[in-house]
Amino acid sequence: MAGEQEVVIVGGGIAGIATALALQRLGVRSGSDELRTTGAALGLSPNAWRALDALGVAHKLTSIYPLLEGGSVTNLETGEQSVISFGQNGGGTGRGLGTRAVHRKVLLEALAEELKPDTVRFSSKLASIRTEVLRDSSSAVVLHLEDGAIIRTKVLIGCDGVHSVVAQWLGLAAPINSGRSAVRGLSVYPEGHGLKYGANQFLSGGKRGGFAPLSDKEIYWFMTNPTTAREKDMAAEFARDPSLILAEVISSTIP
Repeated sequence: MAGEQEVVIVGGGIAGIATALALQRLGVRSGSDELRTTGAALGLSPNAWRALDALGVAHKLTSIYPLLEGGSVTNLETGEQSVISFGQNGGGTGRGLGTRAVHRKVLLEALAEELKPDTVRFSSKLASIRTEVLRDSSSAVVLHLEDGAIIRTKVLIGCDGVHSVVAQWLGLAAPINSGRSAVRGLSVYPEGHGLKYGANQFLSGGKRGGFAPLSDKEIYWFMTNPTTAREKDMAAEFARDPSLILAEVISSTIP
């Protein structure tokens, strides 16, 4: 992808690749930057499956990931538990609707493999954006990449995340710190975990944790809490070396 493009999508995550595929289904040629295959997993509810069905990729995932039958939210301080049923959450299972937990990487690859060759530009990073007035008095957006490449486009779509270069160029407000920290991961049980397929959360003192099976041997889990002073001090180090986060989680976990 170089020179001129009708549409350029900045961001190679789920939103960017899904947008590229949607435009392709409509016959619009677009380009997106490098795939971001990092991340653990995520839960997809019926509306997400409707979108994936419209993009023509839902069947690739529903054959792999079982439906979550329901779940629960438990307050560890009071013992109160709310039980949630997913049985009536949008059209039944006939077309693969429902709620499922899926690997982020598998979802992204299911979308990306539907794209035509050269849609995604690999090893590229956006350095700056400017507007250029053309001879016919119309305007184009000019993208300067860190590798020296220059791309002109009529339409620029920003799907480049919380620290979006496109959003900064548009003058949008900077992201707001939520005041919370979170860690997510996958646990693998070679002999099987034996748990029911459901999404379960646990609350206590402003903290929240939960898990959901992805398969009979993998569980997606998360923990979130109000950001502590130490976490603020360690933020830069955690960003540089994610293994420090893993060490912190393991050392803080009660056997």
